[in-house]
Parts: sequence; structure tokens; C-alpha cells
Amino acid sequence: MASDRVVLPKNVTPEHYEIKLWPNLETFIFRGRVTITINIHETTSAIKLNAKKLTIRSATVTVGDKDHEATAIETTTDQVATFTFAQTIPVGSAVLEIDFQGEHNDRMNGFYRSQYKDAEGNTKYMVVTQFQACDARQAFPCWDEPAAKATFSVALVVPTELEALSNMPIKEITMVEPEEKTVYFEKTPIMSTYLVAFAVGNFEYIETTTTKLENPVTCRVYTLPGLIEQGRFALEITPKILEYFAEIFGIAYPLPKLDHIAVPDFEAGAMENWGLITYRTVALLYDEKTSDAADKKQVACTVAHEIAHQWFGNLVTMEWWEHLWLNEGFATWVGTLAVDHLFPDWSTWSDFVINEYQQGLSLDSLRSSHPIEVPVADPHEIHQIFDAISYSKGASVIRMLSNWLTVDVFLAGIRRYLKKHEYKNASTNDLWDALSEESNIDVREFMNTWTRSIGIPILNVHEEPGFVTVEQHRFLSTNDVTEDEDKTVWWVPLGIHPKPESIVDNNQTLKTRSLKFEVPYSKDGNDFYLVNKNFTGVFRTNYPASTIRQLGLAIQAGNPALGVTERAGLLADQSSLATSGHSGVERLLDLIQYYKNEKAFIVWDLLLNKLDNITQVFSVNERTFEALKHFQRKLVHNLAQELGWEFPKGEDFLTSRLRGVIIACAGRSGHEETEKEALRRFKLFMEGGADQDTVLHPSTRETAFAIAITRGGATEFEHVLKYYRTTPKQDQQTMCLLALGSSVHGEDLIQRMFEFSLSDDVRSQDFMYVLAGLSMNIKARNAAWAWIKNNWSTVQERYTGNVGMLGFCLKIPINKMADPAVLEDLESFFADKDTKGFERDLEQAKEGLRIRSKWVARDGKALESWLVEQGY
Repeated sequence: MASDRVVLPKNVTPEHYEIKLWPNLETFIFRGRVTITINIHETTSAIKLNAKKLTIRSATVTVGDKDHEATAIETTTDQVATFTFAQTIPVGSAVLEIDFQGEHNDRMNGFYRSQYKDAEGNTKYMVVTQFQACDARQAFPCWDEPAAKATFSVALVVPTELEALSNMPIKEITMVEPEEKTVYFEKTPIMSTYLVAFAVGNFEYIETTTTKLENPVTCRVYTLPGLIEQGRFALEITPKILEYFAEIFGIAYPLPKLDHIAVPDFEAGAMENWGLITYRTVALLYDEKTSDAADKKQVACTVAHEIAHQWFGNLVTMEWWEHLWLNEGFATWVGTLAVDHLFPDWSTWSDFVINEYQQGLSLDSLRSSHPIEVPVADPHEIHQIFDAISYSKGASVIRMLSNWLTVDVFLAGIRRYLKKHEYKNASTNDLWDALSEESNIDVREFMNTWTRSIGIPILNVHEEPGFVTVEQHRFLSTNDVTEDEDKTVWWVPLGIHPKPESIVDNNQTLKTRSLKFEVPYSKDGNDFYLVNKNFTGVFRTNYPASTIRQLGLAIQAGNPALGVTERAGLLADQSSLATSGHSGVERLLDLIQYYKNEKAFIVWDLLLNKLDNITQVFSVNERTFEALKHFQRKLVHNLAQELGWEFPKGEDFLTSRLRGVIIACAGRSGHEETEKEALRRFKLFMEGGADQDTVLHPSTRETAFAIAITRGGATEFEHVLKYYRTTPKQDQQTMCLLALGSSVHGEDLIQRMFEFSLSDDVRSQDFMYVLAGLSMNIKARNAAWAWIKNNWSTVQERYTGNVGMLGFCLKIPINKMADPAVLEDLESFFADKDTKGFERDLEQAKEGLRIRSKWVARDGKALESWLVEQGY
């Protein structure tokens, strides 16, 4: 264990907690008593444990039949409470009882309150927990470290009309008086404090039961009143995912029940509390009639990810926070595996390549990135690595490893790992050991550079008559890697297709700086080759221009060797290389023109995202901006006409999603027919009627709202605000915020947008949707950045205790800007401010501005010339 970790002394450890809490949904001050069975390993007269924002009234330790009350109780700024006793406590077992009180805060951490409106418009509250990484100490004094596992018995004293939930099923309920009841829950298995959970409120639920497990598991979805049918999809997939994981992990789900609960105010997407998973409402609830088709996939992936944690994270828990990636990366990978198993027609792995894989590679292309396995001394630093490195790059590396070993061998190693460490803690090396034992391969040798080194490689491809050479270097989006930064030599699975005869290793693992082999044209006459087939390798490929042309012609001809994943991945690589300057932006636009016959949603989703990014970044030149919009209009015209606005009943999932992204691109690029139809449907929709969802399908609603506001003004703005305030569905509210932010214009409306976003109408967690919309709005994003600066103290106060949100607030408004003056402004603004807690976000924001500014300076003229030559 690292000696610099901020941890409690090991002379006393917990064995079992009995927690009794009196939540209060009126005063928001709760009382609590915790009785902890402890083991004294060394004689001591003081006991230290974690407590944060708790008022501790008394502490007593009982040894045998003698009670010893603490003579001094000291709490410090490092969130440690020290209880000092007059007598020395001997080695052995003892019981520590603590009375305390705390606050149901509104900061979305600890044992906090969440606000909502009932059917009559009255303000109501529920209380719920969010403890990861180290906020269990806000609910009860404890050893708040992942390795300090114990068992827990929870009791909640609540009003009789409310529901109380915790990790385990209810054991019994006793009446305290006519208005109150005490709900006792079954004892938990041994577990970490950050996974303990409780919720109290006016909940409804639907339930089902697994049918293929030896011990059936009761599965429920809990919501606030009136929302329960939106939980039907999550409920339907839950038993199927539980059964699938029990099969592939070789261990039954350990608890008798699994609850999901939708929480109106929730900072993260979801939290994997054992047996009681909490979710941001939009991550759990889905309505077939009113939700965007993309939301269905998001709900499936989130539910699968959190259920995966019930084994990988809860049953076997990371030994310390530096192993966070093991929890999150694995859950992301195996969650994708489960969704692909349930919905094989969704192209889930191709979707993974354009989303998780790209996010991981993009962040790791920054100098301000960090290794997957990053040392964490203080657990309060942990929020800074809940990012695309831990989740997305972690999952991509796991996918690469599982492909290298084969999925069957990999899962066999996972079963070995889980069985050996169940109900215990483990490290990354413990997983490598289990996989090595199963595969008879030294997995650590393969993986250490991927998890412990910062960055990813770029494979530069060089051709000479009859031969190809690939050479690996570190890839930076700034394209200025130094000799000291370029010392890592990764083990890279090349994935060359067709496989060169001279490469004997089936995995084609490049273990040196470079490798030379014969040109691997296929025997069926195809005159192209591909590096990184299926894009399972975590690297960028930099081909010669002639090879890009060959691949483009093969794509245009519909060659089956270039599937959806390859076509999308090739675009992603070329986009990244254009940004960094390894190639020119005009080469990317040349490549895009070979996709004129493309029909796959996955490819179009990525292509339009990358094209929109170019349009946004180069919007500093109005002529280029308008020409790029013309290019987009022409690109999607035929498909927009072909697909139309109607969503036929029973249409396949990916076609519905394709229609949504094509109409969105047509709308934002000023496609005349699309704008006319959007305005017509917007008017009908706002007039109301029984067929609203048919008039304006949820997958096109944001586009229509944005077009209406862009082409109109205050009247349309008010219509959308009214819809926001009257819809009971949070996914519709977030859609409105994105539409408003992306289309608002004029000084008065922009100011109103900010006033509205800080009002009680908008949850603090949802402010980021406003900023995300504004970042895409060239008429408002400068005003958004100015507003953030002018109101920084307000923003800081709002997100006290949620510094991750502060990072969003500074990064998002400028994430499409490319003006060096903004970089100077950013550096100047934060020069005299305390940036502790979001230093990494700040550095990434600066680096992003440098990259985009250099890109515009380097490629601006060439891009303008290309557009003129092509008739735009």
C-alpha cells in the first residue's frame, strides 16, 4: 500500500454496523445512532474514524460489560473524528456507539434531499444517498475506505405514509406511534461503506422476478408518483441481464432483491449501490411514445453497467481508488456485452467504437491526460478521474485484451478472479494474475504499458514497392511530442486485414518500435489493406494518402470487408489526424465524399458529428462556416428526402435513429425543406392535440424546437419554455434546455436564458445541458463564457461539494472555440483563483483551446480553398 495515502490508522477496524436513522423531510436535520462492533488490534485510548458535517453528541465504547464514554470528541478539517477515552481499550472485540445528527443537504452527496412537484404543483421532497467516493461519512461516522469492509443492519424511522428502502429487503416494520414506523432491513453481506444506500419518499413500484436462477431474485423499479410506467423497459431487461451475468460470471447474484430507483436530483448518471441502484431520472426511465430512440439504448447500457457492478465492484471491490478504472472500465465493457446479447440488431459494438472508444482516445491524446491506473493519495481527488480514461479508455483496453485472449478465455479468467476474491478487495494485478493463470500468458506484460503509461500510440504507415512498415509513437493532438514523452513502446495488436503471411503471431502483436511486412493485398483481387480490423486495438492509424484513396474507393463500392465498424473507425482516425495536423482537413473531406452510398446509422452518426465539429471550430471565418453548412446540406439532402419525418410503427431501431441524426444535420445546416417542415410541425405541436407525438416525434423534437427559435425569436422561445414547465418528463426537459441553448439569439433572450437556467425551474444538475447547447451556438457561446466569468462566485457557491460540475462549467462553454484570445482570457481569469478540485479540467480546457487554435491557423486557408474548388 502506498505510504502517502490519506487513510485511517489500522489499529481499530469495523466488523458490523447497526445504523438507525431518523430522516426528516421537513427540517432536513436527521438524527442518527450507529453501533459498531469493532476489533481492537493494538491497545489504544483513542479511536479515529471518518465523519463529515455531522454533529456528534456522544460516543461510548463497551468492552465486556463496561461502558467507557469518550472524554473528548475532536473533529478536524480532514474529516476525521477522534474519540479519546480515559481508560486504555484492550486488544479484542468491543462495541462503539455514537449519537449524532446531520443535514439532508441539497448538494447531491451524502444523505441528501431531492425536490419535485406533485400532481397539484406542490413542492415535495424525497431523501436518498450518494456515497461514492467518500460521503458515507456525511450520513454516519464510519471507516469510509473501500478496504474497510463490514456488514450493515439498517433501520429507518419514517412517517407511516412513506416508503423506506435500503440495500436489503425489509425484515420487519414496527409502529412507533400512529404517524411513524421503524423499518428494519435484513443484514447485508460484507461490503464497503460507499455502497450502503437508503431512500425515503412517496414511491411507486412495479416488479418482476427472475425465472432462470436457482434462487429467484425480486426486481423492482421505484419512481415518484405518476412515472412508474416509464420504468417498464428497465424492469423488463433487469432479470435478463441478471441471468446473463450469473451465467458468464459463474456466481449467482448474491442478494435476494435488486431495486432501481429514479432520483430527480442526481449528479452522476447512476450509482451501483448493492441491491438499491440509484439513477438520474433520464438514465432509468423511458417512454416508447415520448422518448428519443437514443434514450432507449442509453437506459439499456446504464442499467447493464450498474448491474455488472453488483459482481465487479460490490462482490469484489477495488482495494483503493487508484483501481477505480477496474470497476468502471470492466462494467462498461461487460455492460456493452450484455446489451449486445439482448439486442443483437442494435450494432452495439459498432456504437461502442464511435462513442466509448473515441472518447477514451480523444482524452488520452491530451498532454493533460492521466494513466488509466493513476495513484490517488487523498480520496477527495477521486472525482477528477471519474472521466473518459477510467470508463471509456478502460473499457476499450479491456475489449482489446479480451479480443487478444479470446472472449471465452477472458471470461474464464474473470470467473477465477471473482471466485478467489469474492467479498474481499482486489487490485489490478490480482486480475492480471487470474487471467494469466487461465490463459498461460503473462497478461501483465501485455497490459502494464496500457494501464500505467499515459497516452496512446499512433501507427505511422509507410509504403515502398511490395512492402509496408508500421512505426509506433505516442500520439498527441498537439502533434508536438518530445523525445522524453515518446519512450513507451506498447504491445499493439495490429489487426491487419488481410493478415500478412510473414506475421506468424495470430494476434499480430507489435512489441517493438516498428515492423516491416509484405503488402497484404487479398487474394480475391482487392487492392487495399486495413490496419486495426474491427477497431479492437487502442491506437490511431496514419495511412499514406494513396492508401486512404484505395480504402475510400472500396467503401464507395460497398466492399464487405469494410463493415460498419471499419467505415466509422476510419473516419474517426482521419478526423483526429486532421485536428492534430498529422494530415490536412481537406483529406478528411475528400474521404467523406466516398461515403455517398452510406446507409448505416452508426457511420452517419459519427460522420455528422465530426463534420459538425469542423463547422463549429472553423466558424471564426463566416465564409468557411456558410460553405461547410452548404456541404452538409448537399451531403444529407437525398437521405433527408428519402427518410422523411414519419416514424412507421415497427420500424427497426437503427433506421429510427438514422432519421433523427439526418434531420438534425439538415436542420442545423439550413436545409430549406427541412426547415419548412420543422416550422409546420412545431406550430401544430404547440397548438396541442391528441396526436402530438405523431406530429413531432421525440427523435426530431429538439431539432424542430431549435429551428423554430432560430428562425423566430421571443414567441418561439416562450413556447418552448412553457412546454418545459408543463412536461412531467425529465428527458423532455433536458431536450428543451439543449434546444434553447443551441438556438437562442439576441442579447435580451440570451440574458433571459441565464436567468431561467439559475431559477428554481432548472435543477442544478441540468445546468450543463444549457451550457452544452450554448457551446454549439456561435451567436451565444461568447456571451456564455462572459456570463460564467461574471458569475463565477455564484457558480462556485452553487456547486460546493460538487467540484466535478465546476469543471463542466468552465470546459463546456469554450469546447468549440478556437480563438487564442480566449485562451489568454482563460489563463488570466483563473490566475488568482483557487482551482483545487478542478485543476485537471482547467488544463484540459486550455489544451483544447491551443489545439483548435493551431488547427484553424494551420488549415483555415486550405479548407477555404477546398470548399471553393468543390463549388461550395
